[in-house]
Amino acid sequence: MNDTPDQHDSAIARHLLSNCGHVARADRVLVLYDQRTKAIGETFASTARGMAARVDLLEAPEAPMHGVEPPAAIADAMSRADLIVGLTYMSLAHTNARRQACQRGARYLSMPEYSRDLLRDPSLMVDYRKQAPVVRRMADAFTAGRSARITTKLGTDIRLDIRDRIGNYCPGFVVNPGDLGSPPDIEANVSPVETASEGVVVVDGSIPCREIGKLTRPVVLHVSGGKIRRFESEDRRTLEILEKLFRDVGSDNAYVLAECGVGLNDKATLTGIMLTDEGAMGCMHFGFGSNATVGGLNAVPFHLDFCFTAATLKVDDNILIQDGAVLS
Repeated sequence: MNDTPDQHDSAIARHLLSNCGHVARADRVLVLYDQRTKAIGETFASTARGMAARVDLLEAPEAPMHGVEPPAAIADAMSRADLIVGLTYMSLAHTNARRQACQRGARYLSMPEYSRDLLRDPSLMVDYRKQAPVVRRMADAFTAGRSARITTKLGTDIRLDIRDRIGNYCPGFVVNPGDLGSPPDIEANVSPVETASEGVVVVDGSIPCREIGKLTRPVVLHVSGGKIRRFESEDRRTLEILEKLFRDVGSDNAYVLAECGVGLNDKATLTGIMLTDEGAMGCMHFGFGSNATVGGLNAVPFHLDFCFTAATLKVDDNILIQDGAVLS
């Protein structure tokens, strides 16, 4: 590519704002960033100013973990926007501030951990509209389902209760008031009943947080009564990091299995970054901690995902994924 970095970054920003954010001339756009993502935030704000009537660029304090509520002034600004471009390094998707802004009609593009390297990842340029039907089918299967069982040849075997829980359709773009999208993450997910998950999860892909990322050795999660009861791994360093991350939240609600998701972006691969890993085609992830803003009942300022590969997913009597291959 002959573009300079600035030209390339602006072109990708325009692609995402147009095709994923559906920016309209009358929109009031709010771009949120923190010190780690300042340059990316400025690129998106500058690009948006040529596309929307009003663009506000605000710096938020860097949060220690995904799901931590922003300051009141940031939440207030979110409540007045038509499109919010969430470029803070830690995600605000699982916060009440995001939920309330969407209830007021904002469209929210959740893009944590963005960097100039990510702007060159092929997964950003996928045909989001083309993938949308399979995302809808997977989300509808979750909504209609009563139970889910997930297994892998490495030893994962866990059952979830998904009765009366809504499958979330997350095609990576936002069109309607209240929509939430996270390009390049294309996924469908559901919040299981918080007290009912039972089994073992062998995580072989990644734990997408800055302390860990892609795994070199698996991490085993022992889940009972809906919560992680024990971590296990030959990687002592990763084990210690995990135990500290969860312990520091100061609430047992951090250990709740809050989300079951399926990646559906055929251009995404595991990189150790949350949005590519959650979106990688056929890769599954379990999120622990908060889910109160996405259809669950668990409210805690924490959300951490665990991504694993080659899973078989069965919802009621229907096999939706077989050894990592999406069948629906």
